[in-house]
Amino acid sequence: MNLANKLTVSRIFVIPFFVVFLLPQAFGLPNSVNPVFSTLALIVFVYAAISDYYDGALARRHGWISNFGKLFDPLADKLIVAAALVALIELDVFAAWMVITILCREFLITGLRTLAINEGKVLAADRWGKNKTISQMTTIITALVFLAARDILLSLGYWESHIVERWDIGQYWFTLTDIMMWISVVLTILSGWLYFQKNWDVVRGGVEH
Repeated sequence: MNLANKLTVSRIFVIPFFVVFLLPQAFGLPNSVNPVFSTLALIVFVYAAISDYYDGALARRHGWISNFGKLFDPLADKLIVAAALVALIELDVFAAWMVITILCREFLITGLRTLAINEGKVLAADRWGKNKTISQMTTIITALVFLAARDILLSLGYWESHIVERWDIGQYWFTLTDIMMWISVVLTILSGWLYFQKNWDVVRGGVEH
């Protein structure tokens, strides 16, 4: 297995650790771990985002393009993004309907790729799909940065300080993440529609068979 594929597999491997770091109380851990664990969750997700870029760049540079990479690279992205989005619903960061919309699109695309495999084809992610993934990951990272900063300030006793209250940092953050999430949802729907249009012959072939 080449380095690009190892990076892809590593993104799947870190998902359980990411979930524990982001939702420690769900696993019976005390609130005192929040500052460290929310920071670790941010670090793990940033690693996933960076490795997503480098595994593709390495594969193209060294000619490591493979069916495994074409299938599992976008799948690894979907898994860690889905884990983050669902966890952030529990933390009251994102609206459930937005996450459901994104996940439905991802399941449909996964179904399309499965259908293509049955016909002997492997469908790689296109540029719109990559832009969608970048938008989703940027939105999630923004949310994770705030959560880590809030937990650290809470642990130091500064969250309720005059500066934080005066600037209403929480409200600014919610507005920013809402805008970014709307952009992600629009890109998710648009990229899914374009991907189905581009590969409609796969759907037509599956129906005919």
